[in-house]
Amino acid sequence: MATASRTPLIAVVALVVAAALGYWAYGIQKKGETGKTAMALAQETGRHLQEALTTDPAKPSSEMVQSVGEYAATAARNLETLRRLDAGRNRELTDAIDDFLLTSREILGRQAASYRSRRQLNASAQSLRDHMRADNRTGAWVREAVERKERVEKDYRDYASATEALDKLLESLPASAAKLAARSRTAPLVDANLAAEARKRTSAALQQATGEMEKIRQIALPR
Repeated sequence: MATASRTPLIAVVALVVAAALGYWAYGIQKKGETGKTAMALAQETGRHLQEALTTDPAKPSSEMVQSVGEYAATAARNLETLRRLDAGRNRELTDAIDDFLLTSREILGRQAASYRSRRQLNASAQSLRDHMRADNRTGAWVREAVERKERVEKDYRDYASATEALDKLLESLPASAAKLAARSRTAPLVDANLAAEARKRTSAALQQATGEMEKIRQIALPR
């Protein structure tokens, strides 16, 4: 009788243990799947960011501006996708990926804005130089010269603002990449040296533009 009474209890315990093991196994599987999906999003954005950081900020082509803009849009979509995932037991990893994607999105967005502004600045400065060479000293010529010079000033301010913001974001990139590397136990998706070199080129491009602006500001416009 005692043996018979213990049989249902043993069966219940076995079912509870089996259910617990099944839930644990499901959790492990779910964690792995979420981690792989999240890392794939980070890796795609990391590849785009590395490519964008090797470009020349002083002479951005229209194709370059378009590519960087598309990379920024992709980073934004990847961030949205990440935030829809069930982080669950992957909270530390997904938080690190979130930080990396957010930083990358902002860098790519500012880089695209900086490149657009630089192209506009290059074009407006050239337009002013062409106009000055066609000097005929008429009233219409003077008005046009003043307007073109003001346009150059505006384009420079826009470029300087976007570029200075980009520099600050690039400064924060190595820490964000290192945080993700520590959580994922992989190499950083963006090399710290690459970010440093990109900052140097960005700073040099801004200094070059500033020097050109000083020359333009010395142009004596007739009134």
